[in-house]
Amino acid sequence: MFGKSRLPRSKPRPQKGSAIAEFGPALYVLVMIFFFPFLDLIGTAAEYADCMYLNSVLLRQASLEKLVFMDNTKSPPALNVDLSCSTSGTGSLNTVINSWMNSGLGAFASSGTPPVQSISVDLTEGTRNTRYVHMTLDVECKPFLNVPFFMQVPGLNAPVTFEFHSRAVIENMPYTAS
Repeated sequence: MFGKSRLPRSKPRPQKGSAIAEFGPALYVLVMIFFFPFLDLIGTAAEYADCMYLNSVLLRQASLEKLVFMDNTKSPPALNVDLSCSTSGTGSLNTVINSWMNSGLGAFASSGTPPVQSISVDLTEGTRNTRYVHMTLDVECKPFLNVPFFMQVPGLNAPVTFEFHSRAVIENMPYTAS
């Protein structure tokens, strides 16, 4: 009896259910570091598509405007450029921008400031009866969700600016016979 005492052997702990204790912190990391930024990136891609749609609508409208006219007061008659559709507050391009901002697409893009567009026509580019309108569009979009990061990341917790440069053939060119 003075020898070794026999203690009852404990059974090894079952491994079943041990991972459930680590699920809570892992879920927090997955949601905060991956899920919400991923939603923000999807929102940024949709905002880019909305702004690209605005760019194509504005470029189409600019190509349909009567931007170039024949000035017959000069000898020989010369082409002149009228950009009032872009520079005037009630011009057709600014009307399109205001309509876009009040529609679903512009509201989803959550642009706090109106998009800024500028158009130009280079009369030395193209052929005699084919000229091009050039347009630049700048749109600043706020993020879909404001994800707290330790640094500013455009599209996740800081505004992102999309800049589009495009050109199209002017459709209403005056005929120049020479």
